[in-house]
Amino acid sequence: MTLTFDHEVFDRRLLLQDAWRLYADAPRALRLKQRLRVLVCPFEETIGFVPPGSTVLDIGCGSGLSLGLMAARGRRIEGHGFDPCPVAIGLAREMAARLGDTGSTLRFEHRDARLPWPDRSYDVVHMQDVIHHVPVSWQREVFDKACASVRPGGLFIYKDMSARPRWRNAACRVHDLIIAREWIHPVPVATVERWAAENSLTLELSKTAHRVVYGNDLRVFRKRI
Repeated sequence: MTLTFDHEVFDRRLLLQDAWRLYADAPRALRLKQRLRVLVCPFEETIGFVPPGSTVLDIGCGSGLSLGLMAARGRRIEGHGFDPCPVAIGLAREMAARLGDTGSTLRFEHRDARLPWPDRSYDVVHMQDVIHHVPVSWQREVFDKACASVRPGGLFIYKDMSARPRWRNAACRVHDLIIAREWIHPVPVATVERWAAENSLTLELSKTAHRVVYGNDLRVFRKRI
């Protein structure tokens, strides 16, 4: 199966409009936060590879923006997201209820990635800016769980901060120190690629996407059949 990307459907200007609309009833600061996330994260890249009609697991889904944008862009997905923050999950559920008939179904739950995961596999597993928030002692286990959740032939879409150039890496660290109040622990992307290979995943796309002052490493893997 060939990896494809629909540039017209996933134009960043359209995603900015969707991010504002999806959280129309949210407090203005939280609504603005979703729009800013589209500016600093390459959502048009990460979700643009999701095939229509997919079952999708979004790990560390936050307020549900990734799955919401997939639905708004007509992917007709069955989306399942989980996150350890109950406030974010509440916002995600409100967003899903507001979506209307898009042909997609979205479900969100409060769950820590270190606890047992859903006992099923998915066409697409999406993990964006998650692994650096996971305690170092748990990072490999969480990553392995993500890989195990991909069905044979399915995709694992992984995005995290890049280590180079150093000033962009520093910007990401300061951002999380201020916003998340955490000193993060990124995993080198070469390590991520090795872990993926050890989980029977083949690298299909390798890309670095700079947004504003932030650097983003994007990898798309496919699970061998």
